[in-house]
Amino acid sequence: MKKKRNRFIAFRQAGYMACMLGLGACAASGPVSVEDQVAQERAMFNPDRIEADVTFLADDLLRGRDTGSEGYRIAANYVAAEFARLGLKPAGNNDSYFQEVPFKTAQVDMEKSSMSITIGGDSRTLVLGDDFFMAGSVQNPHGEVTADLVFAGYGIYAPDLGHDDFEGLDVEGKIVVALSGAPTSFNTEIRAHHGSSATKGQALRDRGAVGLVTFSTLEAEKRRPFARLKRFIGFKSYDWVQPDAVEPSSLKASASVSHDVARTLFANAEKDLDAVLAAAADGAPKGFALNATATLKRASKLSDTFESPNVLAVLEGSDPELKNEYVVLSAHLDHIGVSERAKGEDKINNGALDNASGVAILMEVARAYVRAGDRPRRSILFAIVAAEEKGLLGAEYFAHYPTLEKSNLIANVNLDMPILLYDFSDVVAFGAERSSLGPVTEQALAKIGVSLSPDPMPQEGIFTRSDHYRFVQQGIPSVFLVTGWGPGVGGKDGGAIFREFLGNTYHSPADDLSQDIDFEAGAKFAHANWLIANAIANGDARPTWNEGDFFGETFGKR
Repeated sequence: MKKKRNRFIAFRQAGYMACMLGLGACAASGPVSVEDQVAQERAMFNPDRIEADVTFLADDLLRGRDTGSEGYRIAANYVAAEFARLGLKPAGNNDSYFQEVPFKTAQVDMEKSSMSITIGGDSRTLVLGDDFFMAGSVQNPHGEVTADLVFAGYGIYAPDLGHDDFEGLDVEGKIVVALSGAPTSFNTEIRAHHGSSATKGQALRDRGAVGLVTFSTLEAEKRRPFARLKRFIGFKSYDWVQPDAVEPSSLKASASVSHDVARTLFANAEKDLDAVLAAAADGAPKGFALNATATLKRASKLSDTFESPNVLAVLEGSDPELKNEYVVLSAHLDHIGVSERAKGEDKINNGALDNASGVAILMEVARAYVRAGDRPRRSILFAIVAAEEKGLLGAEYFAHYPTLEKSNLIANVNLDMPILLYDFSDVVAFGAERSSLGPVTEQALAKIGVSLSPDPMPQEGIFTRSDHYRFVQQGIPSVFLVTGWGPGVGGKDGGAIFREFLGNTYHSPADDLSQDIDFEAGAKFAHANWLIANAIANGDARPTWNEGDFFGETFGKR
């Protein structure tokens, strides 16, 4: 069992009552100073209550809140019960707080999946794990194809960036061979979008390709050698189940190959692998036929359908017309469960900061609204979503099948993994520079003396890697908030602490209650989130994408 905190969880009722009485007195006696108003607001956010929520959600009892697990269901019931206690309106299905998301898992069937290549009349059967990697798929579980190979650069169609890897190529009925990722000349967030399997897959389907084989750039191979993929063979992939029948994909199968195999694929072509990799390092290589064929066969072992819910609740707005518009506050409830291969006796990934802390903060924001009894003009949707760790799946399902009118979802503010190990003086809002939410966020934070900092990890493309991105893909302006990397209050180095967490604690059993979590910082972060939500919900105009922004242009016109 993990170290348990002995601290007595007592709610600060006296402080809260003083705050409420103070607000009333101020209303009667005249204007209140900005400092007094901030202090009165801050008293509405209770660090002990946040601690109680994190303590429960990160307890060993829940065994890491894995998608579809009993522990996740207990956590979802806990959150729903609190929303009910607060009197928030259910926003799930069937007048409940739950939107049940149907899932399946897929594992590659190693006995029935294969890949072979034929070059100059010579055929070679490849070895799964050593030569090629293939994963199971829920949406496209079984497929077999034999076809000619065509190299198509990165396999990206981005005319707005002056980039078209398919120019002059006929890939219809062909298996496309492509570099993984996207050119380094692209903005990192745009690169993450175009480098994703979903975006590439759509470009290939649009052109009638029947398969995809990828290999790494030199830089990517240094960071993540192909040999590491072997440990993931047979791992389960998750996806939500389409409620309606869909047409089979033209892409029958896909695989990744080692550089040794890629070298063989280019052996009989107009350029060899070394020339292609060198061109990729300098920019984007042009495509050409490979004078080779391949056979890809994928078979998947599918689980039965199971459910894991999003938890949805609404604080109704006060304006008779604007209350039909919703500001979505989101946080993911799931974590990664139990890791039997983890070193040491402790195998449970409790996810105290990822993301019990984010959920607890949103719950405290909901309480603050109810305590104050002052509703904003627009409604607030609290969306506690499932399966973020499996690919942002709970948020994706809600974005595709919202329980509220999609056109009335005007903005999303997402909390994922606030590192509450220091008293922060700045906040990072990924995506703030892309929409009118940036200035709104900056002005709201300034009220409590907190600055808005730029992305400290631009090379990681974080804007596409948490639940808010599923709202972005539906054209909804979004920001993703984390505690900042600047010098913290009291001299702590926020960036160093954050990096230390990412390097040694993230997605491990060490993310538990034994950490020195600063719940006062959690209350401060809840206050910041509340201020941002208020500013959006009380604004005269809906948030808008900035003129010419890539994501606004790509998704904002849907």
